[in-house]
Parts: sequence; structure tokens; C-alpha cells
Amino acid sequence: MASLFCDYLQYGNKNDAAKNRYLLSCFFLLLGGMPSKSYAVASPDDTIKPYVASTLLYDSNFLRLSDTADPVALTGQSDKSEFVKQVAAGFDLDWTVSRQHFIVHANVNQNWFQNFTTLDYTGWDTLAQWNWQLGNNLDGEIGYANAQALGGFGQLNGVLDNLINSQRYFANGGYLFHPNGKIKLGVFRTERDFDGTSRQFSNNAENNVQADLQYLSPTGSTLGLQVIATDGEYPERVILPGSTQDNAYTRMNYALTWDWHSNSKTRIDGLVGYVQQDYENFGFRNFDDIIAQVNLNWQASEKTILDLSARRQVSQADNLFSSFVLTQGIWFDFNWQATPKIALMLPISYQEQDYLGGGGTSAAGFGQQKDKVTNVGLNVMYHPLDSISIGPVLNFENRESNNPIASYESKSAGVNLQADF
Repeated sequence: MASLFCDYLQYGNKNDAAKNRYLLSCFFLLLGGMPSKSYAVASPDDTIKPYVASTLLYDSNFLRLSDTADPVALTGQSDKSEFVKQVAAGFDLDWTVSRQHFIVHANVNQNWFQNFTTLDYTGWDTLAQWNWQLGNNLDGEIGYANAQALGGFGQLNGVLDNLINSQRYFANGGYLFHPNGKIKLGVFRTERDFDGTSRQFSNNAENNVQADLQYLSPTGSTLGLQVIATDGEYPERVILPGSTQDNAYTRMNYALTWDWHSNSKTRIDGLVGYVQQDYENFGFRNFDDIIAQVNLNWQASEKTILDLSARRQVSQADNLFSSFVLTQGIWFDFNWQATPKIALMLPISYQEQDYLGGGGTSAAGFGQQKDKVTNVGLNVMYHPLDSISIGPVLNFENRESNNPIASYESKSAGVNLQADF
């Protein structure tokens, strides 16, 4: 959970080691060593930057239980709220040798829960990436990422071991065959494994091949065609008589992509495409639809940046009564650098989710599930020193659903602290 908030942290260089050691000691005494995952960004003068971080988070409805749910029956606790404490440490390496660029992120974090103590876990987030270049016309990326974190409870609504280990292997190469033309080919594999025995039914692995053909304009804008072919499987599933969920599928994504820089202050990027997924055994779960995304980044003033994103996305839902979910919505972020030491961020989103492709009405009789999800946040970042970050975070989340047990409301508040070395 802490990682949802630490992405807002910004980092600077340490100027006074003694001062920082003193503040760091006070910081752990005050918080009792609680955490947050975040990334330091190396300055041009630094190759490696270690850090420690801490987060305290209160959530009024951590398991996303509905107002009609009996928390005692579902969780054994009379209180829906949770208080999460996390301590994290890590480093970021950014190293350039001639034309070769090496990036390493490593973070480990310990998480404690006040009420649902069975959810305590050790998590991590790591990345090793080599951005290679050969001559003036060949470049690409090779890398590996591994993360372990607790998944969300929006679809589980109970105390389940939802610890997820995610891995990604990737390699790609691009060839500039013309001053305005580039072709890029790549492969990547993703794996998602659940720690809990009851959740391993959803373990998933995908092998992907991606091809991009791009036009590069002299102004820095790009226009391209993208194709992604996916071969996926659920290795823990066995098809038996009466089974309704498949264990293998293929998927094709086709898209027109663009990244347009109208001027130094405005950027518009996105895609319009089509996705089709076919299951190996149960054709009634197949789906296809139009997908689209448009992102606007506008630097309204020297201190103000506005980000607006409109999306139509299709993804696997993978439950008994639907095979995919169509999500349409708007995401808005307001960023204001009030002073050199204080920044304010206001993230707002609204999305409608339609769970489709499952073959009809659910057992509860409410038809295919339809949700409306609203999120409103407020984040403040304060830098008492360049190397110290303190960030209060507030968030409100509401989901309205035709499924009577899927509607919920949650309020959360937290604080993130980080010290760089």
C-alpha cells in the first residue's frame, strides 16, 4: 500500500552528512521505523544513491467491504479499518559508460498490520536494465524486474493471503533505417505468482512479441503502428468436467500510437487500437473490443503542471461470471510547486467498469456487474532539506455497483518520509 503514495516523493542531493544523520535518527524515533517504497533519482553527478523510507497509513475500509457486510463474519474483526506501518531501504544506480546506460533499482520493505496481522509481509521491488546502443542506428533495452507486494482487496472482500510476486523479462532492439523511420522488435515475459494456496489458481504467465514501426518527425514527435501477440496460461489450472474457467489463451493487440509535442509546454500522446483474446477451451469467454487512450501534459505556468488522461481499456476480469472488464474513465492530476520546498498534488479519477463475457446473470441475480469508481486525493510534499522528504497523503475512494456486496467507501490518510544519502 505504501508504494501507492511514495511515487509522489522527489529527491535531492545530500549536502550535510552530519545534519542528515541527526534528522534520520529523529525520523525513526518519531515513527518507530515505519515505511514506504520509493525511488531516489540520481543526479548527473551521482552514480548510486541509497535511501531509507518510512510510511504510516490509516485506511477506514482496508478490505473494501460493503456497508451491508458483517465484518465479524467475514474477517473476525468488528472494525473495517487498518493501520499499516512500513519501513523500507534501497538504492538507485544510474551509470553511463560511453553509449551504454545501466539502471538498477533495489528496494526491500517490511510491512506490519495492526488488525489483520496475518497479512504482515516482506516486500521488494527490483529492476536491472541495460539501455544499449551500437553505432548511430541500433539501440535497445535488456532487463529483468521482480516485485513482491500485497495485492488489492477490491474483488476479494476478505482476509486472504493476496501476496503477489511479479516478474518481467524483456529484450528489444530498434533500427533507424531512415532519418525519419525506425523499426523496433522485442520480446517480453511476465509471470504473476500468488503466495497463498487459495489464490494460486490465478497464477499466470504470458509470453509476448512486440513490433513497432515509427515515423520520427524533425520536431521530436512520433507516429507509429504497434502489434503485440500474447500467448498466456494459468499453470495451476486443470480442465475437468464442469470447469468454467480456462487455462490458456492467445491475445492480439493492434494500435496506432502517437507522441506529439506541439510546443515546449504541451505534449499529447496516446493510442487507438483493437484487442482480441481467444481462449483455448471455452470460446464463450472470448472477447474483442476497441481500446483508446489520450494523455495531455500541459505546463500551465512555471509552477503548475496539469495532466489529463481519457482511457478506454479492456483487461481480464477472470472470475466466475465474466472474462473481461471494459474500463472507461478520466484521470486528472494537478501539480503545483508552491515554493522551492513545498509541492501540492491533487489526483482525481472517475471510471466506469463493465464486467462482460461471462455468459449471463450471476448467481446473485444482479446481471453482469457494473461499477462506478471515484477517487480523490490530496498529497503535499515538503523538503526541509534537499535530502529529506515529508509527505502527508489523503485519499477518498467510492465504488457504486449493481452487485450489492461490491459497493464500498474508503477514506485513508498517511505520511511518507524519506532520507537520501
